[in-house]
Amino acid sequence: MIEALNVAGTVQDPAERRRQLFEDAPIAYHEIDKDGVIRAVNQAGCELLGYSREELIGHHVWEFVAVEQQQIARDTIARKVSRQEPLTVVEREFRHRDGRYLWLEIHHKLMENGDGEVVGIRAGLLDITERRKLETEIQRQHDWMRFVFRSVARAVITTDVLGHITLMNPAAEALTGYREQEALGRALEQICVVQGDCGERVDLISCILAGPVASNQLRDFVVVDRSGGSHCIAWTVAPIMNDDEVIVGAMVVVEKL
Repeated sequence: MIEALNVAGTVQDPAERRRQLFEDAPIAYHEIDKDGVIRAVNQAGCELLGYSREELIGHHVWEFVAVEQQQIARDTIARKVSRQEPLTVVEREFRHRDGRYLWLEIHHKLMENGDGEVVGIRAGLLDITERRKLETEIQRQHDWMRFVFRSVARAVITTDVLGHITLMNPAAEALTGYREQEALGRALEQICVVQGDCGERVDLISCILAGPVASNQLRDFVVVDRSGGSHCIAWTVAPIMNDDEVIVGAMVVVEKL
C-alpha cells in the first residue's frame, strides 16, 4: 500500500491528508452538522464570503444567506440530512461581509459515520453572481423585444428553418384567427394562407429561400383567415440568419389593406 508523503518525505496520515486537501482546495468548501451549524470551512470559503474562520464556525449556515431565503435554506438542509430530498445543485443568494450579495451555486455531499448515518453535509460553493447578472440582462432584453414585437401594428409571424411558427403578435392573431398558443409549432402555411390573384397558394417559405429578401406589395394578394374570410394584404417575407449568415428561420410581415 502506497502512503501519501508530505514535503519532508515522511508518511502522511490519511486524515491529515484529507484535511490538507480540504484546506488547500481552490474551491470554497464548508462542512455543516445535522443542525446546519458550520463546523469547518476552508480558506477559499472564508475569502468568498469575506469572513474569518472564527466568524463562520459555530454559526448556522443560513445566517449568511439573504434574509428572504433563510427559511428556504433551513428547510432544504433539514430535508437533505433526513434523506427526504435528493442532493440536487441549488442556487442561493449569500451576504458578503462588506454588504454585497453573491449568488452561489451549491453542490452538496452527505457526510456519514461508520454506520452509514448522516452526520452532516459538505458543500462546495461556486460564485455565479456575474452569470446571474448576465442571465437577468438577457431576460430583460428578451422581455423588452417581446413587448416591442407584440406592440407592432402590422401582423408579424416568425418561424424556424422548417417553417414551423415560433412567434405571433396580436395583430397576426387577429388577421389569421389563431391564438399564438394554438399556432406555435404548426406549419406557417396552415396558419397564414396567402393566395395570389388566381387563387393559387403562395409558398412563403419558398419565397424566403429564393433570395436574401423576397417581398411583394401587390393588392391582389389575399390572406384567408381561420373562418374562411379573405383579406387584401401587402406582405413581406425575409430570412432570419445567424452570425454565420445561415438561415435559421423566417419572418413574415403582413399589412391588411
